[in-house]
Amino acid sequence: MPEIFLDSETAMEELGAHLATKTPPGGTWLLRGELGSGKTTWARGFVNGLGGDPEQVSSPTYAVMHRYELAKGAVFHLDLYRLGPSGAWTLGLEDCVTDSDWLIVEWAGPDGPWTSGWISCLDLTYAPNGRNAAWSGSIV
Repeated sequence: MPEIFLDSETAMEELGAHLATKTPPGGTWLLRGELGSGKTTWARGFVNGLGGDPEQVSSPTYAVMHRYELAKGAVFHLDLYRLGPSGAWTLGLEDCVTDSDWLIVEWAGPDGPWTSGWISCLDLTYAPNGRNAAWSGSIV
């Protein structure tokens, strides 16, 4: 499982942008980490890495889901904190996410109506003067 120390928000965004280039259309990222650990910051970098507008990215905590349009496809950014780890089942994702879209899910459980078999997990933990990021699954 690759792991990296990130000492700034810029480094978190750069990691998101880098991993976006390694994620095929239809890919799903399950993000885990405490409040404030950088999940939405990572998502901002991911959207930017796919050619989207990072300024549009905001926490989906209260909206539950945001959709960011790209030249090809879209990024669906979910936050299941209020719905619970299996809350994605209530959103009808299978009806709106296509094979050319990407899915980022904060506070996800291991099961969900993920629309493809390409799933990776990103774990963000606090460290002195920064964050540790470790990922597993389809990207190693």
